[in-house]
Amino acid sequence: MNLFRRSQHHRSCLLSLLLLILTCVSCAGPGKSSTAPLPPLADRNKLILFGVDGADWDVIRPLIDAGKLPNFKRVVEGGSSGTLQSMEPTLSPALWTTVATGMPPGIHGIEDFIVHLPGGDIKPVSSDMRKVPAFWNLVGERDGHREVGVVAWLASWPAEAVHGYVVTSYLPYLYNWSTGRPLKGTVVEGIPRQTYPEALLAEIEPLKVKPEAVSPELIAHFYDAQRLGELGKDASECVEGFLWSLASDETYRRIGLHLFQQRPVDLFAIYFGGVDVVSHRFWKFTWPGAMPYDADPREAEILKGVIPAYYAYIDGILGEFLAKMDARTTLVIVSDHGFKPVYVPNKPTTSGHHRLEGVLALYGRGINKGTTLEGAELLDVFPTVFALLGEPLSRQLPGKVLAQAFQLPTSGRVHLDYVDAYPPLPSRASSAPSEAIDANVLERLKSLGYIR
Repeated sequence: MNLFRRSQHHRSCLLSLLLLILTCVSCAGPGKSSTAPLPPLADRNKLILFGVDGADWDVIRPLIDAGKLPNFKRVVEGGSSGTLQSMEPTLSPALWTTVATGMPPGIHGIEDFIVHLPGGDIKPVSSDMRKVPAFWNLVGERDGHREVGVVAWLASWPAEAVHGYVVTSYLPYLYNWSTGRPLKGTVVEGIPRQTYPEALLAEIEPLKVKPEAVSPELIAHFYDAQRLGELGKDASECVEGFLWSLASDETYRRIGLHLFQQRPVDLFAIYFGGVDVVSHRFWKFTWPGAMPYDADPREAEILKGVIPAYYAYIDGILGEFLAKMDARTTLVIVSDHGFKPVYVPNKPTTSGHHRLEGVLALYGRGINKGTTLEGAELLDVFPTVFALLGEPLSRQLPGKVLAQAFQLPTSGRVHLDYVDAYPPLPSRASSAPSEAIDANVLERLKSLGYIR
């Protein structure tokens, strides 16, 4: 970070801190927080945390202008939004765990897709490797009444006991094409602790969608299936991965909407990974001029609409949740990073890769309308969410509350509670399978550039 950017960053942090000092009615003393009796859920402040892996304003804004994303438009015009600065390396498990904990990877302990074990073995990261509490561990801890619901968050398997429920996915990163074993965004038979409570698995199992079961009507929004025979091997592999990703997000769309309606909670968090997947694979088809080589024009004609259509698909899901929000609910949309074109020699199925500029948008209860956020960083999401929800903030959190997004009450002040530190996680025995990741999955990780 150069001197000018560092100065801007420090100025932004100081202004936010000053605003919070001026607007804070009262803060709990050291190690204490308010425990006033809670009203019924319908009368409490609630929040939806809507995660979209890899969403980028440079894609969203032109689609809003073209009338393709009416729900994103509603959020932007009726709320506060801006660029969310991510951090290097842009590895999704690390970044989404940073959102979940408010701590950087070096502190929370999830730094990559994999960990190296003694003897040279490697395995995917899992929730029992996390060193600090996530928001799902903390909501309800001080009063026993607030509840949290989590659906498909990265690096959340095995599901932990919480005040509420967790639906996670087994080994949530990739797909083993040779064995058909799903490794991102799905529910797998015979794997323990995919949900908390465990009995929830039977309730959501019928909502699962397999790639071969995705409806032709839905697929038609992305490409003409009758022309897939014209694609070459690499483009066909991109389509295969797309179908898995769409089935993944459709599975969690159904589960998320079902649980949001049937099991309402104070903080509901849901994650969708498909934008990241299609941006990696289809960038050269949507924007062939961005590449240092000529994409096959016939393939580009068939597949150019996949990325825009996927954003429209997510916009539709966003609209479904907006329709179910009440006046006491705040919506926070976050992406962990953005995307840019990339040329990787000998990897024709990869044409897009991460850039640091992600997306943040806030809408609903307590949020200013039409405000552009400045200086928002990944570490700021957690404290901002907890401030909006009324949960206490640890003094150890390195991020700031994005008070510029807040609509001040008639008193002109915002009430924040603080504690010196969050309670440590209880000791947890690992539930991860003992088998090493097979060579096929390692090759998939390498193909995306996540490991070498």
